[in-house]
Order: sequence, then structure tokens, then C-alpha cells
Amino acid sequence: MSVARIYRVGAPFNGAELAELDFEQSANVMYLAHLNHAPTRLTRADHTDWTFASVTFGPTLATPAGLYATAYTPNTDAANSGDGYFPISSSYVVTAIDDVSGQESRPSSAAAVTNDLSLKRNHSDLTWSAVTGATRYRVYKADNTQEFGYIGQTVSTSFIDDNIGPDYADGPPVGDNPFAGAGDYPSTVTFFEQRLLWGRSNNHPNAIWGSRSGMFENMDVSRPIKASDAFSLALVAGRVNAVNQLVSMNNLLALASDNIFKIEGGQNGYISATDFVVRRQNGRGASRLSPLVIDSVCFYQTGVGNGVRTLGYQFQTDSIDSNDVTIYSPHLFRGHDIVSWAYAQEPRSLIWAVRSDGKLLCFTWEQEQQVWGWTICETDGLVESVAVVSEGTEDRLYLTVRRGGKLLIERMAAARWASVEESCFLDSAVSYLFDPPQRVLRNLDHLEGRTIAALADGNVVSGLVVSGGTVTLPFDATRACAGLPFSATIETLPLAAQNQQGWTGARPQTQTKAVVRVIDSRGLKAGPDDAGLEPLRARSSEPPGAPNALKNGLLETWLRPAINGGARLVVRSDDPLPMTVTGVYLDPSVSAGPPSPLGRGREPRSGGRVRAGQCTRPHPALLRSLPLSHRERGRRSPSSPRTPPTSRRSPPACAPPIASSAPPWATRPDRRCGPAWRCRPSPGPRWSMAGPRRCSGWS
Repeated sequence: MSVARIYRVGAPFNGAELAELDFEQSANVMYLAHLNHAPTRLTRADHTDWTFASVTFGPTLATPAGLYATAYTPNTDAANSGDGYFPISSSYVVTAIDDVSGQESRPSSAAAVTNDLSLKRNHSDLTWSAVTGATRYRVYKADNTQEFGYIGQTVSTSFIDDNIGPDYADGPPVGDNPFAGAGDYPSTVTFFEQRLLWGRSNNHPNAIWGSRSGMFENMDVSRPIKASDAFSLALVAGRVNAVNQLVSMNNLLALASDNIFKIEGGQNGYISATDFVVRRQNGRGASRLSPLVIDSVCFYQTGVGNGVRTLGYQFQTDSIDSNDVTIYSPHLFRGHDIVSWAYAQEPRSLIWAVRSDGKLLCFTWEQEQQVWGWTICETDGLVESVAVVSEGTEDRLYLTVRRGGKLLIERMAAARWASVEESCFLDSAVSYLFDPPQRVLRNLDHLEGRTIAALADGNVVSGLVVSGGTVTLPFDATRACAGLPFSATIETLPLAAQNQQGWTGARPQTQTKAVVRVIDSRGLKAGPDDAGLEPLRARSSEPPGAPNALKNGLLETWLRPAINGGARLVVRSDDPLPMTVTGVYLDPSVSAGPPSPLGRGREPRSGGRVRAGQCTRPHPALLRSLPLSHRERGRRSPSSPRTPPTSRRSPPACAPPIASSAPPWATRPDRRCGPAWRCRPSPGPRWSMAGPRRCSGWS
């Protein structure tokens, strides 16, 4: 990937502060929060026009100016020598309204006038200057020293008060900026229900502030409070809970250092300045790492330890439950924190996470299929950060990787391609498309002196050394990809299954055959361990000289016997070729194991071994390892004479019923064979030495 040039713009943050920087984006505007800086806005006006600026909290509509009040008093009750004339002082303020944006400006300076509006024909006249962008004006009045209350509105710049009583439940907005100075700067930010919310400052670590509804940069309030006003709240749960992150889901989640809180609306169902409820959900606190919201689940890193947990609503408990998704892979997180992560939804629903040691982790998440698991991706370099950008039908991963002292910006190759020639499974790779075909690959200066591999027209070329930023292929190619090779390895867990004799995990096992189900794959190896890998079937009907075709379906392989503590299969791809494995099937052989620890004369519990004297049949897995005479007896046809063995030194073989499909006569401990052939005990294990014949009757 190449670019024409890099656009640079100065930022108020230094490199050491980036790890603690939180942000939230709305179209071309991004809001940034850091404890050492006032809330900041990054605005993109064009591809090469980006601007950082501190947020100025307040309405964008100007305050009306030039308010002047005049008393008109034609009636002073002169007929009664002015006995009924009682003038009082009243104050007025005016705000401007923009019906397009819904904003209301802050009130103008107050104008006072003395008049007795209780007498007929008396009134007070107000005038002011017009405000650009205003569609109407609201007028508020205060008698004597009371608060201002709404008395009316007008589309002109004048108003007449002829003794209108103020509505004190509807007052003008009052300017407020809770982040005015150092110590009050917030550290986290998010959007929720048409509000911009901020959390945690040095002076108030457990506080949350919300803007006015629909006005992200307006923290004004009214007197008295209105539902649409800005608001603030504090999280209280026994200890000081520093608000590390705010998460917008069905409800607002506050991920604090010691607890998780849910903030929701009251009777109205939405959060407002007059109606909200804060409830503690659980005691699994969060770190400062920004959480990821996938579908209806929130992923976050715990504040204590190195685990990753999920938050999701559970109907059974009517609360937000937390689950540990690293429980099967704790070794990948022990002693390491996640410093950066991103979610790629298409095409495979993956979370890419960067560990503090520069390793890259990948988490597969398919909630509806209940499929999830972690893997580690190691490369020749240290990954520092990741980001995901949607491009066409895919979410592409971008990485900053430090290789050989250079910091590189790399992009994950496309997961969807039409043919193997278009695929790329190499690290720090460069792709080429030539017309006419060429064999010299250039622009490899970042891999100078390194031994790399290439995929040229679908053929693997390895052992290429970069010199002068170039390598030369042994043949001309139209499409090629060159970069650092890596190996992709899949290893199944040891076989553990439960049967009538217990779990197989504690018994010697081996496997003779494996079947691997693949999709569009090529160049695979498989074996019982790393030392026993053998190539799977590569070619079928390809013409001579053509690259191997991609395989789909089932690939069978016979494995070299290797007795171990658990039957397993290792699948590996060392070449820059596609490998998608959707299933692995093993044909294992499990040893019966040592004698049962159950005392003689006691009935074994469910899953125990069959007692001596019980009637059983030989197991096919044991027939393969028995002497020839035993195999012949075990495979005797039903028409053969049913004669009991004559020598105790060469007894017939009998195996435990380890398969779940064993017939009832092989597993019923409460019945014994009839007179046709009664089993007899022997010096061997308690389940062995029963005759290799089915019972002719029951006693």
C-alpha cells in the first residue's frame, strides 16, 4: 500500500499522553478528553484541513443586546389623588431562539423599569437588537427580587408587558462550564440519547456530566431545572469509584475502577436532568482501556488482573452480567495488559488486540453460534497499535509495527479473493501486478537484507534475499506478493470423552487416522505432533506445470502411531497459501488403563469397569493388538463350534465396553451368563478374561 503524501497537523497532546486519551466521533467532528487538557474538538473540513480547538461550552446563538425597558403610565389614579397607584420595579431579560437547531441563547442583560401595571392602560415597553440566526425571542420577567419567569415570545424585536404574570416554572437558561480550569478537565467521553457525556476529573473522579439534549457543546441549566437541561451525577457504592469509561448501549454503563454501574431513565424511560436512576451491577471494575461494543455485548479489560470480560443483559437476573472470555486461554494474558484493540465485523467477526509486549492477539466471536476463542499471532516485529477501517465489503485492520528500528503502518490483506493468485499470506508484504510479466520485485527497502518468500502466479517461491530493495523471481510473473513468511498452526486439545469406564483423559491413547475438513485450502501438513507432520494430498487432476488447486471438503491422512496422554492432531501451513479448517475428525484408540481401585465385592459406580465373571465381547480396538490366535477366536463366525478355551495360559481376549454403542449384555452388572458358558476369573484385570462369545442365555 502506498500514499501520495502524509498530511500533518499540530496537536495539543504529546506522545506520552496518547495512551490516556479518550475520544468519541460524530461525523467530521471528534471530541477528545484528557485529564491534563481542556475538552478538545478535532474538526475535519477537508482531506487536508484538520483543526484542533478547545471546546467552548455554550449556545452558538448570540445573546440579544441593547435591551431597553420604558414605562408607559397614563393612569396614576389621579382621581383618587394617586391613592391607588403603587409602582413596583420589574426586571426583564430576553433570549433568542433558533427553531432550526433548537438552541436558545443565554439571556440578555437585565433591564429594569418601575410601573404599576395593575392599573388599566399602563404597560411596559421592551426593545432590543436583532440576533443573526434567530427566528423568535422569549421574554422573561422578575418582580422585585424573585427569579425570572416566562411571560411570552415574539418574532419581532419589541414586546409589551401589560401586567402579564410570569411562569416561574419556566426560567431562562443559565450559563455553566464545569470544566473551566485545571483539575476539572474530564478524562472520558461518549454519546448517549442525544447528549454528550463526560466523566472523571481529578477533583471529582466519580462524577459524570451530561450536556443539554441535542446540544453537545452546551452545559447550561435553567432555574428551575428542565428535563432537557444539562445534568451531573456522582457514583456512590461504598468506595470512591473513578469513572474509567462510559459505554452507550441500551442503557448507559459507567465502568468504574471498582464497580460497574447502570444509569437509566426513571418513569419516562429516558435519562433527563430531572429523572434518572443509578444502580450498581457488579463488582468487576474496569481499566482505562476503551471498551468495545459488539452487537449487544460490551467487552472490557478488568481493572485488577489481566482478563477480558463481557457485559450483557440477562433476563433471568434483570441486570447486567459479566463473563470471563479468557477463562480458556489465561496463559495468553498472564502478566500482560492489552494496550490497543479494535473490532472487525466483516467477514469473520474478529477482535484484534495488542498486548503490552508487542504480540498480537485475535479473538473470534460468533455470539449466535456460541463460538469464541483466542489465538496469538506472532510476527518479526512489535505491534504498537491497531485500528479498523471499513473498505468496501470488508473491515480492514491497520497496524503500527516496529520492525528493525522502523515504525511501519501496515494493513491486513483482504480476506476475500477470487483466486489464489490474488491472495496474500505474508507479513509486511508488497503486492504487484505487472503487464507485461516481470520477475524483479521492487519497493522492499523496509526488508533490506531479510530472507523473504513470494507467491508468484499461485506458485510459492522461498529463500529470496532482499538486496537494494529488490528480489528476483526465477520466472516472469503477472501477479505476485512478497514479504516475510510465517507458519499457521492448529492443534486440537487432547481427546477427553466419557464412557462406561470413566473419562479417557487419564489413559494412554493413540490415533491411526484423521480427517480434516477444509475450504479453499492448499499446502497443509498434519500429524500427531510437530515432529510427525506429513503433507496432505496436494494434487488431483491439475495439468502438468499448473499450480496445485485449492482443496474443498474432506482430506484423509493415516497417522504414524504415537502413544501419548491424549489423542490430538496438529495441522500446519508453512507456505504463503490459504488455509481454512472447519473441522477435524480423529479415529482414536484408547487403552483400558489400570485396574479399578474399587474394592473386590463392591458394585462399581456408573462408568466403572466390568467385574470379573461378567460376560463381555472383544473390542475391535484391542483385537488389532492381540496375538493371532486371540484375533482368530475373536473373529470366529457364529457357525463355529462354541467350545470354551482349554488353556488358562492362553485365555480368550475380552475388552471393556468402552464404546457407547456396546450391547446391554456387555454392560449389565446385575446378570451373569447361563450354563452355555460361564465366565471365569483370572489373574488379569477384573474386567478381562471373559470368553469372546455372546451368552446363549441368562441366569
